[in-house]
Amino acid sequence: MDTAESVLQRKSVRAFLDKPVPEQTLRGIFERAQRAPSWCNIQPWRVFIASGKRRNQYIAELTAAAMSRGPETDVPFPAEYPEPYGTHRRACGKALYEAMGVERNDGPARQAAWMRNFAAFDAPHVALVALDKRFGPYGTLDIGCWLSTVLLLATSEGVASCAQASLAVYPDIARKYFDIPAELNLLFGIGFGYEDTAAAANRCHTTRDPLKQNVRFLPDELAD
Repeated sequence: MDTAESVLQRKSVRAFLDKPVPEQTLRGIFERAQRAPSWCNIQPWRVFIASGKRRNQYIAELTAAAMSRGPETDVPFPAEYPEPYGTHRRACGKALYEAMGVERNDGPARQAAWMRNFAAFDAPHVALVALDKRFGPYGTLDIGCWLSTVLLLATSEGVASCAQASLAVYPDIARKYFDIPAELNLLFGIGFGYEDTAAAANRCHTTRDPLKQNVRFLPDELAD
């Protein structure tokens, strides 16, 4: 699969098969992702990957925390989503719940669907991504470049993925299971595995705005 096809095929998978990805395949993805660009080549991404019992114990404690206390993130979530960003966010949620057949007024079903986030949607491998606290926005930009590279490489290998803030909302639990140093801010997690193509959640397809909404090609000449 070439790069252009990977871009078109990549999606956030929200139901995984109970089938682990060979370690050699995962290592190959992360090895090639080391070529991602970064500011002055500082390569600031710090990644911690768990599978098997460690992954399962982490998910169990993460889920229990999500049922008993609010988020305690290292990096605050956005306080608001002004337009047009709020519309995109709501449309994403609507598409997902409609794909799953969850009605807007079905509180228990919506809560159950939300809690699936903290189970990493049953992905057999969980990666947590962190950044040195001394870096600001430019370090975060580097992480974004790396993340996109990883997700596209995974897609090219037939490996499904889902990047999730919910996997990083309780840094105290993450540090317990992933040995994350105190000098790093936990940013997000990524679930890896193979897509359960029969799952209703994976029939969700989000849309994208026309190019002109995000990108402007300016005329060569300045106006008088």
